[in-house]
Amino acid sequence: MITINKKKKILIFIVFLVFIALAGIFLKLPIFTPTSAGEKQSDMVAGLVIQFRAGTTEPEAKNILDDRNLPTYKFDYNIINTPGYYIIVDKNKTNDIRDELRKRPDWTDSVFPDIDKGDYYIITVTEQAIQDKNFLEILEKNNIALEKFVWCRAQFGERPMSGISKERANELKGELEMNKNVFLVEFETIFS
Repeated sequence: MITINKKKKILIFIVFLVFIALAGIFLKLPIFTPTSAGEKQSDMVAGLVIQFRAGTTEPEAKNILDDRNLPTYKFDYNIINTPGYYIIVDKNKTNDIRDELRKRPDWTDSVFPDIDKGDYYIITVTEQAIQDKNFLEILEKNNIALEKFVWCRAQFGERPMSGISKERANELKGELEMNKNVFLVEFETIFS
């Protein structure tokens, strides 16, 4: 036989469990997350991979980034060992140069689109093309230099899985790509 005192204890325990269950369902308790409040990791950018003009030195690249008021970041200079090549073509001559290149039977267009920099275009060139005698003759005939990209990385935060919002990253991308020495900015995302 259960006494009234024991019944009260059981009832209080059941009410307590129901209260805990309801609190767990309806209350969002804060837990540690490396992202900003209200942002999912898929909405965060871990870093920027930046394609600079040939000849851009490490101090120049850092200075360009520092002028943009970036949050704390780790900087890596010349991160890609495989060189990427490009040519700079005056906007008025771009179609003529492209047509001349495409006439060659062994010409392969780059998979990357041309980069519009105002008065000129940056045209990415394949590794195969730089070995082609005909291609090099076209460059020489048109007084166009073959250049190599410099790739750098700005990784945000001091701990793994930290980053900045995609909105802020898009602002930075727009600001950086306005610089004549920056050709392209890509995002490194956070994968959870």
